Amino acid sequence: MAKIDYSKIFLKDACPTKIGGQAIMEGVMMRGADRTAIAMRLPSGELYLKTKMRKEDPKAMKVPLVRGVVAFVRSLIDGMGTLMESASILEEYAPEEYEEGKFEAWINKKFGAKAAWNILMTLALIVSIVISVLFFVILPTWVVNFMKEWTENAVILNLIEGFLRILMFVAYVLAIRNLNDVKNLFRYHGAEHKSIHCFENKEDLTVENAKKYYTLHPRCGTSFMMFVLIISILLFSFLGWPNLLWRIVSRLLLLPVIAAISYELLKWAGRSDGKLVKILSWPGLMLQKLTTAEPTDDQLEVALLSLKSVLVDPETIEIEGFVDKDGNIVRSKKEEEQAKKEASEWEEGVKANTEYNNEISSKDAEAIPPAGDDEINEAIKFLDNLDSDGYTLVAGDVGDGRRIVDIITEKEANDAKKRTLARRYTADIKTYENALKWGQASLGMIENGRNEARIIMSYATGLSDSEMITRGKELMKEDDFYEYEKRISARLEGMPLQYIVGIQQFMGLPFRVNKNVLIPRMDTEIVVEKLLSEIKKRGYTKPEVLDMCTGSGAIGVSVAAKIEGSHVTMTDASQEALKTAIGNAALNRVNGQCTFLEGDMFDAISEDAIYDVIVCNPPYIPTKEIDKLAVEVRMHEPVKALDGGEDGLDFYRILADEASSHIKSGGILVLEIGHDQAKAVSELLEKAATYRSIESFKDLAGLDRVIVAERI
Repeated sequence: MAKIDYSKIFLKDACPTKIGGQAIMEGVMMRGADRTAIAMRLPSGELYLKTKMRKEDPKAMKVPLVRGVVAFVRSLIDGMGTLMESASILEEYAPEEYEEGKFEAWINKKFGAKAAWNILMTLALIVSIVISVLFFVILPTWVVNFMKEWTENAVILNLIEGFLRILMFVAYVLAIRNLNDVKNLFRYHGAEHKSIHCFENKEDLTVENAKKYYTLHPRCGTSFMMFVLIISILLFSFLGWPNLLWRIVSRLLLLPVIAAISYELLKWAGRSDGKLVKILSWPGLMLQKLTTAEPTDDQLEVALLSLKSVLVDPETIEIEGFVDKDGNIVRSKKEEEQAKKEASEWEEGVKANTEYNNEISSKDAEAIPPAGDDEINEAIKFLDNLDSDGYTLVAGDVGDGRRIVDIITEKEANDAKKRTLARRYTADIKTYENALKWGQASLGMIENGRNEARIIMSYATGLSDSEMITRGKELMKEDDFYEYEKRISARLEGMPLQYIVGIQQFMGLPFRVNKNVLIPRMDTEIVVEKLLSEIKKRGYTKPEVLDMCTGSGAIGVSVAAKIEGSHVTMTDASQEALKTAIGNAALNRVNGQCTFLEGDMFDAISEDAIYDVIVCNPPYIPTKEIDKLAVEVRMHEPVKALDGGEDGLDFYRILADEASSHIKSGGILVLEIGHDQAKAVSELLEKAATYRSIESFKDLAGLDRVIVAERI
């Protein structure tokens, strides 16, 4: 039995996630909560990234056992589709190495590129399933059928069949693992595992951090395959040893059952590190030693890029194109297509010029009409020496039927060809400097508008303040100016700056914000500061905190970040808000201290759940006051997170009635309130008769903002 250091695989402090991945041709696919990302390193050395939003999981994925069957079918279809998609990208950007086959070319011509893709994917899936069934289901049971001469014991025959199936699978992996393409695929498989280990252990996603982890992971699909093989041995042993046809049919019919059980075991193995789990996981981990290999730094960089691309705010747009290692677009798909078009036009121009030069070089120089231009005459003198000196002729019309001939070196021609990839505007307003002035003038009527225009420019272009000065005279790229102009227009229409740039600082921490959550405000920092003070005063070292109506997670994430060892449960009725809070916990590397539950107020938690602290910033604006709020608030922030009912106290009534049932004796309830609600909320808590020391505290403007009550 090979020795495995389980402490490096079942990491004690790891926080298991639902993120999964797959090694693909020259890259890694990662699957996150709301999107998938394909990251590849092309033969040119460039990084290519494609992200795609995922459809919501079907309801069946929430049903134990049933979800295993659904996951098995989806993994077959999605896995094959992703592999083919990566091959298609390689075909497009490295055609000299990945040539289109005759059959593929015929299908493309006959049905069109999109239909051809679907046909090829379907055929590949069908062929792979048929071969797998023949090789790993039918063949083993057929071979073992001949062993009936030595034993009639059904259990022994089933065990032999199962072990033969495992042996054939291992032999297959051993046979292909030394092929160059497969070896590379297995390295990316190892890179995928190392990257996920790094994330689950709350480390910065860098190559250096990821390198120290094992290439083995308990939630790997390879382990799933091994679970399938082992469970099939146990399950088939109960079926006896019927005739060959019935054995084949029964094995096929029971595949969904086996997949369902295997899936549940794999999920269990992914979130547990018990001794039994380690024993059951051992065969799968041993097989992973064959299907993974130690990746290079470049391959780890690709895997980390793919992982980072799914750990983004739900509002982040899809990306497709060439990127840097942090996922910043270097050249979009659209730009690349335009560049190819321009390069093609360039080649056509050179071809036409070459034909023209061949034509004029075959004539006597005297036959060329005198141009009266020294540059043209110099060019003509070089005609006889072009081939030997490595020059290229480029000709162009100059009017009056004359053509000017320019002599350039081959290097200059190639450089000019490359420059077609960096298309830029030529209008003066499109310089960074002039665009910034235009944006500042547009936002001139908005308080602090000049500074906001600069912030939007930095967000749209990625330039720092100093770079905007040093590069002010440069022309902006088309996409940069479009993004800048779009966001300036949105700000003019009243959209808050924080939604435009997608970020807000709170308690010294960064938080992503979007239309599904309220923007964290300085007033709420008073709530967190008071909460931290109360926790310290009561001597809680590992407090259990419930942050209800969490929204962006500003309060809960801040508490987790400020108190090491704390555990914060965050709840919200909005699924989209909860996704944002999850993202912010990951962004601030405290997701290991947090639990997220969806539900309306106390419906989100169990009846017996109890905490040291409950904190809540509920909707507290009276309904009739909503229309009087600033346009940035009433038109853009979620009304459900603002509307507290007719008098603004609806949610405080719920808290007064139910919160004490979930707070330990001596624990505290901390509430944010409206500036004129201290008396009304205090009376509600007093009426509940389960609190003492009910106090209100003021914000920096001297207005009532926080209420703290101690559970009797």
